[in-house]
Amino acid sequence: ETHGGRVVVRGPDSGVEAALERWYRREARRHVEAAVEREGQRLGLRPTALTIRDQRTRWGSCSSRGTLSFSWRLVLAPPAVLDYVVVHELCHLREPNHAPAFWCLLDEALPGWPASAGWLREHGRELHAFVPGGAVARGPLDR
Repeated sequence: ETHGGRVVVRGPDSGVEAALERWYRREARRHVEAAVEREGQRLGLRPTALTIRDQRTRWGSCSSRGTLSFSWRLVLAPPAVLDYVVVHELCHLREPNHAPAFWCLLDEALPGWPASAGWLREHGRELHAFVPGGAVARGPLDR
């Protein structure tokens, strides 16, 4: 639950990491769904389904059936970076590979995308290394 801008997890310490990851996944779904809806409407592109995963090699992917998958860790990135990954994957609905036509489409859809791609290259390791609950703050009743 959230309380005063903080995430509060109640229960045994052994469940903190799992509870926090579930919270991050819910937040990622909320932010990614909003971005997919907004950008998809703007671009006239609509996925068949959307999943949130803990992908370790990609920030997003697009299946041949039109399912878009995203790493929950994108919610830790700046909003422009999350939007870039969403637009990148939406463009794959029209151009399934990274041929020149794909990059032209991405340039038209999101002209400033290289800055966000650079941010991911620079900070991606940090996002992948993040462990929910790695530094758990204890409340006054915890002993």
